[in-house]
Amino acid sequence: MFALNVSSSRVFLLALSRHGATPHVTGWCLRSVATIQQEAKINDMPIKMENPFRQPQKGCILCSVSVDYKNVQLLSQFISPNTGRIYGRHITGLCGRKQREVTRAIKRARSMGFMSITLKDPQFMKDPNVCSIRHLD
Repeated sequence: MFALNVSSSRVFLLALSRHGATPHVTGWCLRSVATIQQEAKINDMPIKMENPFRQPQKGCILCSVSVDYKNVQLLSQFISPNTGRIYGRHITGLCGRKQREVTRAIKRARSMGFMSITLKDPQFMKDPNVCSIRHLD
């Protein structure tokens, strides 16, 4: 019924299949239609790529530093200057293990008298912030 060469037959068959019409084809054309459909499925697969919205993982700033209760200057970075309250993990950006170590060291330093319980030591007020905390001055 149709006289088609190989290159134009693929285009013609795809155009007919999109409109719902199927021509009378021979066995050779059926095999080529099957391979065309397989090629279309392979070419239509999604491309593997990394997530463009993924943000780089934040690292803990104290994972490489040992936390000691006698290092009052470091520990004073993680308490409020006005109330003496220990900042939480969501504010300091520490990992869970280091946050527990810092909290334990602050409580130990307070009980031994190295740190004030209610206020931050005034000599550490001008220290640069270790974590991104903005105080009202």
